[in-house]
Amino acid sequence: MKCRGSRAIHNEAAYSADCENATKSEFLPSRAPVAQRGRNPPAGSHLMAAIVDVASVAENRRNASSEPAARTIRLWRDRVNNRLEELIRADEDACPTLVEAMRYSLLTPGKRVRSLLALLTALDFGRDPRPLIDFGCALELVHCASLMLDDLPCMDNARMRRGQPAAHIQFGEATTTLAAIALLNQSFGLIASSATLAEPVRCRLIARVSQAVGTAGLVSGQSRDLVERKGGLDSDGMARINQQKTGVLFELAVVGGGMILDLPDERLEALNLYAGHVGQAFQSADDLLDCREHSKHSGKDCGADVDKAGSVHQLGETALRERLQGELARADRRLAQLGLDRSLLRAFVLSLFQRLV
Repeated sequence: MKCRGSRAIHNEAAYSADCENATKSEFLPSRAPVAQRGRNPPAGSHLMAAIVDVASVAENRRNASSEPAARTIRLWRDRVNNRLEELIRADEDACPTLVEAMRYSLLTPGKRVRSLLALLTALDFGRDPRPLIDFGCALELVHCASLMLDDLPCMDNARMRRGQPAAHIQFGEATTTLAAIALLNQSFGLIASSATLAEPVRCRLIARVSQAVGTAGLVSGQSRDLVERKGGLDSDGMARINQQKTGVLFELAVVGGGMILDLPDERLEALNLYAGHVGQAFQSADDLLDCREHSKHSGKDCGADVDKAGSVHQLGETALRERLQGELARADRRLAQLGLDRSLLRAFVLSLFQRLV
C-alpha cells in the first residue's frame, strides 16, 4: 500500500519502508480534513481558549500527552532527527573539526519545534508530511546556526545550550562561527536540491527563508536585542524583538508547510497569524523559565536575561504569565478560523507549555 495525500512526492524511494504506518488514519486528526468541513466548531469549544481555567488546563494536559497524538509527534521527531543525522556526515573535503562542531550543536537532542510545526500542519490538513521533511530540517539548520551565533561572547555570552557547554566553549569562537555559517548555507542547499518539492515551490521557499533570516528577521531581531532591549522598551518594542527572534521561524514553518501543500492565501495568512502568537507565547515562556529553573534542568544559562526589558525580573511573573496565556488564547482563535479544533498542532503547542500553564 503506497502512502497517499500529496501531489509533491517525486522520489518515493527516498523514504523509509515503514511509511504506511506513519500515514495511517490513527496518526491523523480524528476529525475530517479541513476541506470537508462545512462549519467552524462552536465558540468556547477550543482547547486554548480556556487556558486560564484550572480545570480546563488539567484536561488539556491529558489531551496533549494522550495517544495517538503523542505517538505521532514522537514518530515525526524521530524522522527529523534521522534525516539530520544523514545530512551532517563526514566529508573528505570538509575540515573534520568543522563537521564535529556542526554535529555537536545540531544533533544534541532537542524539541524540534520548527520542523514539527511544518509536518503537523500537513497532517492536520489530511496530507502526507514526508515531502516536508527536508524543509523542516532546513529550519532546524537555520535555528541551530542562530543559536550558535547568539551564544558567542560578543553577543549573549551563553555558556550552556541544550544541556551541554555552548559550542564556543567546546570548539572556540572561530570554529563556532564557521560551523554556524556552514549550517546556514546548507539549509538553502537542502531546499534547493530537495527531490520532494517542485522547482517553483523550492524557489519560493528559498526566498522566504532568506527573508526570515535577514534584516526583517533573525539578524535584525538579534541586533535589536543587543542594542535596544537593555535600554528599556515598551510592549510593542518587545513584541517586535520577540517576533523577529522567535516568531519569524514559527511563521516560516507553518506558512512554508502550507505553501508546499498549495493552501489558498487566506489559510496561509491565518496560519501566519497563528504562528506569530505561538512565537510570542514561546518567548514569554522562555523568559519565565529564565529565573525558575537551574541550567541543568532548562539546558541553558538561567538568569542571563535579568537586565533585559521584558524579562520576568522587569515585568514580574504574573504579568508574563498573563501575556503567555493571552497569546495562547489568540493562537487558538486563529486555529478556529481554520477549523482545527482537535488538531495535532494544538496538542503539540500546548505540550510545550505544560510546565507553565
